Amino acid sequence: MTAHHIVAMLPPAWGHTICYIQAAIQILKANPSVVITIVQHHLIVAQTEKELAGCAYDKARLRIVGVGEKGLVFKLSLFRVALEQLCAGWLETLAQLVQGSEAWPKPGAIHFDFLCGGFVVEPTKHIIGPDCKTLVWWSSALVSMPAHFTNQDFAAIAQEIYSDDSERKNRSLEEIVQEVVEASNGTDKLSGMVIKYPGGPDMYDHERHAYAAGPPKLGKAADGFIAVTSSCLEPVGIPYCRDLLKKRGQELFTIGMQAHELCWTNSSSPVALSDERAGSFLDNAVSQYGKKSVLYISFGSLFFPAATPHLLEALVNTLLDLEKPFPFVFALGSKMASLPPELLARVNASGKGLVCDFWVEQRAILQHGAIGWFLTHGGFNSVTESLTQGIPLIVWPVGGEQPVNAAFLSAGPNPVAIELFQIRAGAQIGPSLHSDAKITGTVEDASEEFKVTFAAARGARGAVLKANVAKLSSALREARAGEAAEELVRLAHF
Repeated sequence: MTAHHIVAMLPPAWGHTICYIQAAIQILKANPSVVITIVQHHLIVAQTEKELAGCAYDKARLRIVGVGEKGLVFKLSLFRVALEQLCAGWLETLAQLVQGSEAWPKPGAIHFDFLCGGFVVEPTKHIIGPDCKTLVWWSSALVSMPAHFTNQDFAAIAQEIYSDDSERKNRSLEEIVQEVVEASNGTDKLSGMVIKYPGGPDMYDHERHAYAAGPPKLGKAADGFIAVTSSCLEPVGIPYCRDLLKKRGQELFTIGMQAHELCWTNSSSPVALSDERAGSFLDNAVSQYGKKSVLYISFGSLFFPAATPHLLEALVNTLLDLEKPFPFVFALGSKMASLPPELLARVNASGKGLVCDFWVEQRAILQHGAIGWFLTHGGFNSVTESLTQGIPLIVWPVGGEQPVNAAFLSAGPNPVAIELFQIRAGAQIGPSLHSDAKITGTVEDASEEFKVTFAAARGARGAVLKANVAKLSSALREARAGEAAEELVRLAHF
């Protein structure tokens, strides 16, 4: 049997990677002729290998190829530098893979992550040839995909502005491109334009902080998209996007939310916490406050609201000052994440909270019986791991498609989240189409919103959200065994 070789290009972003790993394992099971090569920056290879070590799969049919500089030192430009090295390493690796071998033949399909694939899609097609299929790995809800992959040519719009002396205003072409991408409305300025999202609430353009999901040519050049969603989550978005892509001659594979097999089990023996401090705090919280009493806080491995440290401090101080304690665990997972030492010490001495300035396994935290809520940035991996455990969300979006996720998950007839609004900053401050609040972004208004939100979470509104997320968690499990499994088989043979 001739092997079907799939090659994936993944960015140094854990949320994008972890769900692809789980999808890849299922693809291997769905088609015994498939072999998979994952190309990643060395920054994340060790973490990927550790994740794979805890999974059951045919190890002879999946391999990781690390590219870029080993031991790249963290600084603010790290992600940009890592992406540049990833793109260069990808093309070098692809030139070798195209030679093929008996066990690893010339690639028959390429999976591009939407964050990085747009930079190399054209040279990849030149190297690999026209017979190889290309798909975009969209590791988020479909609700925001049409807005990211528009037909706007960001580079052309920026070039036109740059060529006009009166419009350029002493900006470099690179600066204008960034502003055009962030506006995503055909200009370099936010204008209050209403953006429509399939299955989600309408939003003003300033309400979502868009970023370059790769040039739009990725969306147009690919043969289709792979989305980690199911119809129980997006009953409107899936048919809308399927029809949209069909008109463009493209496929859509909706393979269900992807998380480690342990996230889907209903075992009485959850994942064990390796850190004694976190385990002890959560066990004590159950004894003192009861099950589902603890708030888990994490902004993921890549994002952190570093631009608004005063609002982060307001969040922590609000929790510490609540008359009725709301015990919390704050995981500082990102390399950008930090709290003032004196505040960190105050939290850990209070008995009301624990700041983890050390690595904790998020899956293990969320599976602990103490956790009742998850305050998150709205990254889709965190959303997935929370929903599979039946834990409702409080969403503080930081960047990317997260504002759209926040609006989507907190709106509609069966919301599973509460969205925070007063944490907005800069151009995001302004009226909202899905909130009556006057958004100011001040410490005073943010602190008041935190208090109201925590009260709602432990009141009638919270009870409704918990019931909704329990139903959704059950539906996601049914989808995983049904429609998502069928889509994975179709993908495995594409």
